[in-house]
Amino acid sequence: MKRLYALSLLTLLGVSCSEQKTGEKEKKALPAKASTSNIPAATSADSISRQPVPLAQVPAALRLPGKLLEAWRWTDANGQNLLVVFRKGPSAEKTTKYTDEEAYVELFARQYVQRAGSWQELWRLQDAVHNCPFDLWLGPLPGSTSVTDLDDNGQSETTLIYKLTCRSDVSPSDLKLIMHEGAAKYALRGQMVVAYDSVPVSQRAPTNPCCLDTISKQQLDAPDGYELLAGRYETEKEFRKAPAAFLPFARQQWRKWSVRDEFEQF
Repeated sequence: MKRLYALSLLTLLGVSCSEQKTGEKEKKALPAKASTSNIPAATSADSISRQPVPLAQVPAALRLPGKLLEAWRWTDANGQNLLVVFRKGPSAEKTTKYTDEEAYVELFARQYVQRAGSWQELWRLQDAVHNCPFDLWLGPLPGSTSVTDLDDNGQSETTLIYKLTCRSDVSPSDLKLIMHEGAAKYALRGQMVVAYDSVPVSQRAPTNPCCLDTISKQQLDAPDGYELLAGRYETEKEFRKAPAAFLPFARQQWRKWSVRDEFEQF
């Protein structure tokens, strides 16, 4: 199981991801103790009213490869916005006589704003899981996508929370939380929590999920240290220049959704 768990642990680094940046690899480590002293109370989300959009109402020029997973329309200071999320696959990976049967799946997301009668792209996200011979999954957690105005500046923020899975046991999926305000992007990346060996998921979730990149690697290499990675994210660096309300909200969302790692099938 440790070998399969280690394979799952490396999925985050093996994922082909563009999120405006490609192939970010961050050092993994393990906190000795969880501390809540540096986590402020979660910010209440100032949610913006939004409407779901069926595929038939998504302009043909804005449709992405694969199947529409979700689409939302709303209005803010920029005008009318449209968020679309599509998934392509799973598809068979090219293999050789030296490899097992493998598959991949791709995720595509865009936010558009309507200006002068035409849709203009604000940001794009593309992610994928490749070379997976096991159970494969990639997509947003149901109900997790949010549209907010946390800093009350009239410009909306979108937050996508999605998991990436390639596993054949009870090892946790990778998790990404990607927040945008206009073209600016802020992200948390780490692992989810699954319950096993009769231990409730609530008891396995860390009180403080931050931050793996500040802790000694020796702790990760300790016996069974890999188990304690579950539920934690790598770093908060991308939020350093964000408005003050963004990080508390992201922490709140991470704690809420990182414990909902269920086995899903396409």
